[in-house]
Amino acid sequence: MSSTLLLIFLTFSTLIKAQDPLGNDISGDVQVGTVEKTLKKPIVIRFVDNFGNPQSNIKVEFSILEEPKENIITNKFAKLSQEQVKTDHDGYAMTELTFGKSKGNYYILAEAQGESLIFKEIALQKNWLLFLIFTLFGGLGIFIFGLNYGSKGLIRAAGAKMRDLLFNLTKNRFMAVLVGIIVTVIFGSSTASSILLVRFASSGIILLEQALGVLMGINIGTTITVQILAFKLLDYAILIVGVGFFLMHLFPKLRNIGQAIFGLGLLFFSLRLMSIATSNLRYLPDFNAAIISLANYPVLGIIIGAFLAFLLRSSAATIGIVLILSFDSLIEFPQAIPLILGANLGTTLSALISANTIEGRRVAFAHLLFNSIVIAILFPLIKFIPAVMNFIGGDIPRQIANFHSFFNIFTVVIFLPLIYPFAKFLKSIVKEADKERLRMHRLDPAFLSAPAIALGQATREILYMADITIKMLEDSIKVFQHRDNDLRKEIIKTDDDVDAFEETITPYLTKINEGEMNSKLSSLHSALLNAVNEIENIGDVISKNLMTYAKKQIDTGFVFSKEGFAQIQKYHEFVLTTLRTSIDALTTRDKNLAKEAAKRKELGYKMAKQFNEFHLDRLRRGLKESLETSTIHVDLISDFERINFHAAVIGEGLL
Repeated sequence: MSSTLLLIFLTFSTLIKAQDPLGNDISGDVQVGTVEKTLKKPIVIRFVDNFGNPQSNIKVEFSILEEPKENIITNKFAKLSQEQVKTDHDGYAMTELTFGKSKGNYYILAEAQGESLIFKEIALQKNWLLFLIFTLFGGLGIFIFGLNYGSKGLIRAAGAKMRDLLFNLTKNRFMAVLVGIIVTVIFGSSTASSILLVRFASSGIILLEQALGVLMGINIGTTITVQILAFKLLDYAILIVGVGFFLMHLFPKLRNIGQAIFGLGLLFFSLRLMSIATSNLRYLPDFNAAIISLANYPVLGIIIGAFLAFLLRSSAATIGIVLILSFDSLIEFPQAIPLILGANLGTTLSALISANTIEGRRVAFAHLLFNSIVIAILFPLIKFIPAVMNFIGGDIPRQIANFHSFFNIFTVVIFLPLIYPFAKFLKSIVKEADKERLRMHRLDPAFLSAPAIALGQATREILYMADITIKMLEDSIKVFQHRDNDLRKEIIKTDDDVDAFEETITPYLTKINEGEMNSKLSSLHSALLNAVNEIENIGDVISKNLMTYAKKQIDTGFVFSKEGFAQIQKYHEFVLTTLRTSIDALTTRDKNLAKEAAKRKELGYKMAKQFNEFHLDRLRRGLKESLETSTIHVDLISDFERINFHAAVIGEGLL
């Protein structure tokens, strides 16, 4: 009897969250559902004694302990299917929860015989996964817009100064690295900086060796952005946007700087939007399992990271997303390593695709090689990296930022001493095709909103076009001298190249934003349009007129009189000098040369008139050669005078 009483005294009951026979939680705690919907699984408790035996017919009370306060406004509260339940013969009692109108956390209290349990359930907005996709998509759009908008402001603010900076500083490879760092910090994106670098290299602004130094600086510059992101600067994104906006609209002189800051703020604001969306990724059924698998399948992680960096056009944005996941404890450092490696690989792909010239492709290919080689070096050591970063210290976001910094600094340490031999290697494996040599590659539409740079690139193309035309004029007299039909055909074919230049340069010049030009740039813009038109006219006169006369000479076999052809040669040399003087004036913007070229228009007219009189005198004397070549002689002098006129007008356009 005494032992029975002792057993009864020592026996007590416990309220626990339900488990199945294998010990798995079946209580329905921490479920995720949708507002105004009933949870898929019921909330289940079990009442047992201290020996684990079920206690039946025990009264259990369920109540809503706490729910989002917004439900008070909507007057749509959470509901329980049963508030008072008795345990069954297995000791179980359950109820079902229907969420209220508002998203957030809902807490359910279960009480029985003085014991209690609290269940936490999470309500998400309707179609939350769809809104997550929309937010990521919209955030990406804002990111790309902010990147482009901010970079345009920066380019306009710098204009020719940026070009001079690159010319002067990048001559030293260490200073080139510094330029790359500064530009990337301002842009907030290594991809944007590398694409801009490819454009500068394509446009001939900097040499390949200089570009490689800048490229290494870009790699380091992007780590600074990531280090800033690790400090959660996203919280101040809207402030940066506001500062940029008011600088643009309240301080006209700082408009371009304000636009650059505004664009930078949009970059961080877009990451902020995406961070709000990614906080719900933990509720995707297999998301956590997929993240864990990244450490087990690092190649897959590298591919995913590279794809995201390519899609977002920014390694900083990709690693920013990884940081956001780490802020919400959705990813551990070992799982982040492959994504970081992939981001550094993917950032090279956008520049590689955007490269449309030999120099641009060499720079882009160098970027790909730099990062690929370092990934190949680090990949076998991937399991030891967490220990190294743990030794350095910091939380998971800081470890992510530190490893990204280590990767890019390591790249610079390896390749900076090898810039010049590496440049030679690139030139040997990335070669220019014959068809590319005449291609207009300096006219990048990205510079249309930066007139100083755009006009500089257009000038280069016009000078190249002028060189071709001068060569046509030089060779034209040789056709008459030597009756060279092959050279005649070559000159006619070359005029197609001149026409192609005109068809490309003129539309480009007309698209340049005149609203961003000062008076000096506006004058240059008009002079360039004038020069393109006049050079194209000269090419047409040479190919369509002079070469037609040459064909007649070759076909009929007539010969100019010695005196007459000497005058033609003299006039040809005069006209050639006029054209060269005008082009020299265009090259140097020398007003004195421009005036000299302009004066030669009237001199050329007088010289043509004088030579025609000499020709009439020969006709009156009855020279046989002069009689046979009379028509062509007069037409030749007339067309040389036309060429001289067009050449002189180029000089006039500069005054």
